[in-house]
Amino acid sequence: MGVCCSQRLSVVKALASRKDDEKKSDNKTAISSINTRDKLSSGNMIPRFGLGTWLSKGKGEAYNAVKIALRNGYRLIDTAQLYDNEEDVGRAIKESKIPRNEIYVVTKLRPEKHNDPVGELEISLHKLGLEYVDLYLIHSPSGKQVLDTWNSLIEAKKKGLAKDIGVSNFGVEQLENLKKSSCSEMPAVNQIELHLWNQQKKTVKYLQENNIAVMGYCPLGRLKRIDSATKAKEVATNCSLTVPQVAIRWSVQKGYITIPKSSNENRIKENSNIFGKCCIPKQMMEELEAMDEGFKASNSVNSMDIPWEDIK
Repeated sequence: MGVCCSQRLSVVKALASRKDDEKKSDNKTAISSINTRDKLSSGNMIPRFGLGTWLSKGKGEAYNAVKIALRNGYRLIDTAQLYDNEEDVGRAIKESKIPRNEIYVVTKLRPEKHNDPVGELEISLHKLGLEYVDLYLIHSPSGKQVLDTWNSLIEAKKKGLAKDIGVSNFGVEQLENLKKSSCSEMPAVNQIELHLWNQQKKTVKYLQENNIAVMGYCPLGRLKRIDSATKAKEVATNCSLTVPQVAIRWSVQKGYITIPKSSNENRIKENSNIFGKCCIPKQMMEELEAMDEGFKASNSVNSMDIPWEDIK
């Protein structure tokens, strides 16, 4: 066999091997588009990728970030009463002229307002300039009165103020006790800190077994481990991605809904530029999973460990 033929055969084998790796990956790797959506337990669809707005406030930071994101194809916007930016988020959505049913809006109940979840959502809707949100979450179990608060979220959904309801920063014990309380429905989503350095495998397993969608915030670990991420750098080189893109792609490819936060136009574009590219091969995904070290990039994640007796 000639040298040229041999080289061509090697290339063909390498490509075939990579395709085999992709086929062996989880079905949820079918993410060729930024518009990829997943079905929640309610039957409603949610984008797998969106923009987080935590810490985006003041001087129109959230307004500008949402405008840029929507212009670049983002269709999920995550905000919260605690972020104090719902008005800016709503203004950017309105000015985008994108049909309301194409934009998925998430907001969260402020922990110290567990006494009136419905009233607080009505205030949020006024600030956002919307008739409903697509997803309303209990921001943290630290607000206590979880059972009464959850039942109030169910009422908000019945009133048409939210299409779906869920929780954030809830751990396995808390969710299992909520389940045992015989509430009429369980959360559609649990939004938790989730990234290469804190993969929350026990919680993720529970959520998947109980048909609760996994939604991860801080997918870049607030950049606190990026510079020392040797394995992620190797994967980035092999897959023609940046290290932040590898971290985001890992989340999306695992089937997690992910909401990287940025107010920088170039980073907003870079974060979304992971679609239409080859999947990270199965072996490399396994190598990335070995990076888990339980690193907490936020304090909010600690609420997952509060005993049920202290919050119910």
